[in-house]
Amino acid sequence: MSKVTCSPFPLVVEASKNMTKQEFFAFLKQEETSLREKLRKYGGLLFRGFPINNADEFSEFIEALALGKAINYVGGDSPRNKIAGAVYTSTEAPPSLKIPLHNELSFVKNYPRHIYFFCETPPVSGGETIIADARAVYRAVNKEVKKRLIEKEIQYVSSYYKNSTLMDLVNKFQRSHKSWTEVFEANSKAEVEQKCRESDFAFNWTKNDWIRICQERPAVIDHPETEERVWFNQIHLYDFNPKLLGLWRYLGAKIVYMQKHMRLHEVFYKDGSKIPRGDIYHILQVLDDHTVAFPWEKRDLLVLDNVLSMHGRAPFQGKRRILAAMTS
Repeated sequence: MSKVTCSPFPLVVEASKNMTKQEFFAFLKQEETSLREKLRKYGGLLFRGFPINNADEFSEFIEALALGKAINYVGGDSPRNKIAGAVYTSTEAPPSLKIPLHNELSFVKNYPRHIYFFCETPPVSGGETIIADARAVYRAVNKEVKKRLIEKEIQYVSSYYKNSTLMDLVNKFQRSHKSWTEVFEANSKAEVEQKCRESDFAFNWTKNDWIRICQERPAVIDHPETEERVWFNQIHLYDFNPKLLGLWRYLGAKIVYMQKHMRLHEVFYKDGSKIPRGDIYHILQVLDDHTVAFPWEKRDLLVLDNVLSMHGRAPFQGKRRILAAMTS
């Protein structure tokens, strides 16, 4: 038997002593309905002490949990490495940089329903995968800020290159701007255009084989099963500002992205008008106020309902290797 520790978020499920992988998968099958109910209630499940040791077994765990079909990270542009199948490293941002809370791919129409993390190498210090309840975040956002975003909705704009000496130089020092071949996992313009149409992305090709992507999305949505309203957007990640990046990175970004067609991210209201910086700073503060952090232990498995729960990453020291995957 496995033990469930009823902490509010995430709900911790601990392995019984000397449990085998086959026994673990049998437990997942036996408790399938109960685990689904708990995930909808708590938003996140942390499986601790179970015999999962590598990327292949992580994939087997996701398949055994049977929450959905594995999907690739197409349309997302955070720097990460593809390991095998639909398993990737978590975002390869510099260790000193905090990644604020967000719902994975909330800026696309076909967002993943669940996201999974596996701790292969815990960091020496810091490096928690921070999480938050998106229901609580929705309730905490200022009413006027919330009203403006709900009524006006959001327009996300991204730009990606095929070949760029400047971007190659930037990425050599800090991986930050992916090419469109990486973002779409495609080698031709025709493939990229097809994937844009499938995902309902507006797009146009600009000079030097750059592509500009535009996506219009709501600021909040209702969970498809529980019908609870949640905060579900990434405007705070698409606005490059000193609070997000820190002063020196912000100044560096201003220099690198002087040309409009090269700007990695921009965000507007749906009508094209600017979102007040003060509103974005307020959202960042609300996210900080609702952050939950737990230290990673080797072989930990974290499963999040990607609508009910947000995630991010704390700064860290030492080696850290967390694998990630998603299902539809």
